Amino acid sequence: MCKPSHQEYKLYDLFAGLMVTIMITCDTLVYKIIDFYGFKLTASGIIFSMCYLISTITTEVYGYKKGVRIIWIMLLCQTFYVVAINSAAIVQRHNNEVAGHYHELFHEFWRVMVGTWISVPASYFCNSFVISKLKIFFLGRLFIIRYMVSAMTAQAVLLITAYPISLSGKYSFGELLNILASTWSYKVLISFILFPIGIYLVGVVKKYEKTDFYDWGISYNPLKAFSEDKKLN
Repeated sequence: MCKPSHQEYKLYDLFAGLMVTIMITCDTLVYKIIDFYGFKLTASGIIFSMCYLISTITTEVYGYKKGVRIIWIMLLCQTFYVVAINSAAIVQRHNNEVAGHYHELFHEFWRVMVGTWISVPASYFCNSFVISKLKIFFLGRLFIIRYMVSAMTAQAVLLITAYPISLSGKYSFGELLNILASTWSYKVLISFILFPIGIYLVGVVKKYEKTDFYDWGISYNPLKAFSEDKKLN
């Protein structure tokens, strides 16, 4: 069952807010590395899989275009956040001890923004595209396969595009490879652990919103995410 594209949804704004909150939290924790039996994990990677979970739910329930709209909103909010933190860190860095700490930690925060402009669209558009296409291919069945394939692919795209930019100035090449491999493996594992929550929430949200959207005949151009299709699915 599908609602018209102009129909208001009750939970859509909540999911948008959650994705923005998780994303800027991950930005704040990007420099925090946790050693776990020789493996180096970013603290952001520990919670980041929840963002993909929400992105998967929004695309599965509301369709590709509404999922991509949240991604654009998240990118805009994240850019503002990084610019604000970076700007504050480099202004009057010698003013006091706290200002010095801010500068030491965030004076290269612009790297996160550059990585964001590349990695967020690439990874999240990839995630939404894979979810949408596989849903049509499997006719809505085999959600675990669609969920895991999209998570593995999108998170690999994110790490390959974002971490070399945001972390290259702080870790050696070998350490960076360790972080990439460890964080990807961890995120895939977390995605698998979160799957029962994901399939439960998808079922609940579909029933609550009274919709189950299939992206038949839509344009997958992310730049057209805010345009309405002339033909309803």
